[in-house]
Amino acid sequence: MEKVAFLYATFPRPTETFVRRELRAFDELGFHPIAYSLWGGEGNWEKRKIILFPKFRLLQLFYWLPYWGFLKPREFREVLTFLWNRPCPNLQNFNETFLGLGFALVEALAFRKKKYDLIHGVWATMPATAAFALHRLTGIPYSMDSHAYDLFRKGGDWLLELKLRYTAFVRTSSESSVRRLESLGVEGDKIQLIRRGLESWTKRSSFEVSPGNEPLRMLSVGRLVPKKGYFHTLRIAEILVRNRISFEWKIIGSGILEKQLKEEIKRKGLENWVHLLGFRMEEEVRETCLQSDVLVFTGIIDECGDRDGIPNIVPEAMETGCLILSSQVAGASEAFIDEVSGFSLNPKNPHGWVEILSDFKNNPSNYLSIRKNAIKHAREHFDVRKTVRKLYSSIQRVPDADG
Repeated sequence: MEKVAFLYATFPRPTETFVRRELRAFDELGFHPIAYSLWGGEGNWEKRKIILFPKFRLLQLFYWLPYWGFLKPREFREVLTFLWNRPCPNLQNFNETFLGLGFALVEALAFRKKKYDLIHGVWATMPATAAFALHRLTGIPYSMDSHAYDLFRKGGDWLLELKLRYTAFVRTSSESSVRRLESLGVEGDKIQLIRRGLESWTKRSSFEVSPGNEPLRMLSVGRLVPKKGYFHTLRIAEILVRNRISFEWKIIGSGILEKQLKEEIKRKGLENWVHLLGFRMEEEVRETCLQSDVLVFTGIIDECGDRDGIPNIVPEAMETGCLILSSQVAGASEAFIDEVSGFSLNPKNPHGWVEILSDFKNNPSNYLSIRKNAIKHAREHFDVRKTVRKLYSSIQRVPDADG
């Protein structure tokens, strides 16, 4: 299968590091999918042409809607009936759904003329909607990625179940997401559990903890949104201060909770210990991991049902030699073996986290093997060259349109 289109919502996005790593790894394999960015992005990325969809072309729907409605009435009726009988999760998903459908209606004949063997939606939202609709209009098979946000937030994407019905396969990256897909009726042989990968290895200069009796160097990374559980993070910090444990906690990320978190840090009197650094590029995050002793991730299931599968930062920090303390909620702790290469903890019980952090600072040698096991585990299970070969193998097994 040589001619494959990869559909992205916006490419490249600074926060979506794993999709860029996978494209580079595909190039190393000699497989060069044609990348489409449906909503903005850059026309060129690392000498690769990205096909940007001109949004003004949606005006052509005045022609293409009746054209395809006449040719494919059953398909139109199926989609409209499905949408009518299910509540839309949110306004963003409403917009993404119709943008994905609009892209497909406008581009369907062009995709047919280009004779693609497969269309792959990199996210289960807008890209997979477009891939699904292109399949129903042209017969070109499609596959899709589906991760925690697509599956859990307010019950998942609006068209999710319909897209899962027709997809050749669905790739996901955590066992918790696999279980969700199974509960939606996806057959086991359609589900491909393929981790998100790392593309380069680091070298930590020292495993010394708090050198020169400095504060314990702690790190959290992720968007400042409810599912990351940052208010639990601050509760842990508050108890560490009360117990007179010296630490410096850096939080990298930006998001809607920034103002509330700043106010909570001030209210708890944590300004000298907890620092919100805002967004940082991938290279800066990696360097900060190498300079940190421990990564803390306190993820939760938020009020909308949203949660993380395996956050990218967990295997990234494992590979740099940080001690990993991660929430046992959803899929984050799947990245390691509990008490062998990290610790899986309840974010609602801050004292369990404090106990380990206090012992780690006072007896760091007891945790050296765990940190080294984390490095080994990350390199064995999250090597992007291995994960991409699995995805490439799944793509190659998809029958062509005639098949």
